[in-house]
Amino acid sequence: MDKRYKAYKGNIIYSQDKDTLISKENSYIMVFNGMVKGICKQLPEDFPEENIVDWGKRLIIPGFCDMHVHAPQFLQRGIGMDRELLDWLNTYTYPNEAKFADKDHAKKIYSAFVDELLRNGTLHVNCFPSIHYGASEILFQILEQRGLFAFTGKLNMDQNSPSYYIEDTEQSIRDTETFILQHQNTKNVKTSIVPRFSITCSEKLLAGLGELVKKYEVPVHSHMCEAVNEMKVCKELFPNYKNGADIFYKNNLLGETPTIMAHCIFMDDDVLERMDNSNCMAVHCPDATANINAGGIMPVKKLLDMGIHLAIGSDIGSGANFSIARGIASTIQHSKIRNMFDSEWEAVNLAEAFYMATRSGGRFFNQVGAFEEGYHFNALVIDDSNMYHEMELTPIERLERFCYAGDDRNICMRYILGTEVKIV
Repeated sequence: MDKRYKAYKGNIIYSQDKDTLISKENSYIMVFNGMVKGICKQLPEDFPEENIVDWGKRLIIPGFCDMHVHAPQFLQRGIGMDRELLDWLNTYTYPNEAKFADKDHAKKIYSAFVDELLRNGTLHVNCFPSIHYGASEILFQILEQRGLFAFTGKLNMDQNSPSYYIEDTEQSIRDTETFILQHQNTKNVKTSIVPRFSITCSEKLLAGLGELVKKYEVPVHSHMCEAVNEMKVCKELFPNYKNGADIFYKNNLLGETPTIMAHCIFMDDDVLERMDNSNCMAVHCPDATANINAGGIMPVKKLLDMGIHLAIGSDIGSGANFSIARGIASTIQHSKIRNMFDSEWEAVNLAEAFYMATRSGGRFFNQVGAFEEGYHFNALVIDDSNMYHEMELTPIERLERFCYAGDDRNICMRYILGTEVKIV
């Protein structure tokens, strides 16, 4: 046995697919150079004892994926939750994000933001930045230094925002290209193109960003079909397009490369056809949907059954909770509420929501979110001993309880590529 192998013992849970949770009780994950080599019940006789990490009865699960979160909105969580989306953006978000012109402010807030991601077990993240090149560079560097797998870039917006927080169209395109070129040889943090949403982007800006997508083959991250008022304004601004998806698609920003679209609540058949693409992913943000009244709930079960790729996002700061575990529970709860008014689709179950938060969310990060051979050992160890109360539960029942009733204090270890992650 090669002495570079390590074995992590515990109750191992991961998603095989959207319908199947794999549970391996009292088993070992075999890891070599940070990569999973397999799971076994018994170790070879010659396995080095010093290379065994025994977590006893604790759960070992893949690290969570937060596929839509606004890094500069860290400070505005839970503020203005009685506002409609566009009013909330103008009253709170734009003034807050404008402060990131100050690089010292950016470093302080982004460091705290990344600490909070890791504390809550998010090891893979898709981040919205601000429009500021310097602050976006700082966010990229912090994510890279802390070891997360991530997408981020420089935010683009050149219309329908305050004069203190708006870009020149050509400069926005040039800065985006420079940002891409500066970050071509990075390891686990990759550049994405980030048009805020169609309301704040002119057709010229969207077309220019689409050319960069084709030229450099970089992913896209934006919002789409989020709220009733947003869609109404979008239609007024872009009368020559059928819908929000059509705007992005015809400007090479939907499906040309890996495309992550937040919310996607109101999708007609035409939009669903656009999203039924192996390059596309819709991100459900249940906390944010409830806080900033969108006027509806994503039809998660319907989209899963259609084969559309789905993930979960915290959407900090209209979402107020960093915990993707809690997002799993909220996804199930929201689907039950939707089922009350649309009985055609059943509620989402634990296997489906956990899949969205791990394996499905991780599909663009190159083999994360599961424990099959060839996957990165990016994992969480869950100690739920404070929740036992003399009940005999299966590991999957314990996972469910952690999602509903646990918090970051139950995460006793985080691994990225087999290396312990330190929490500040």
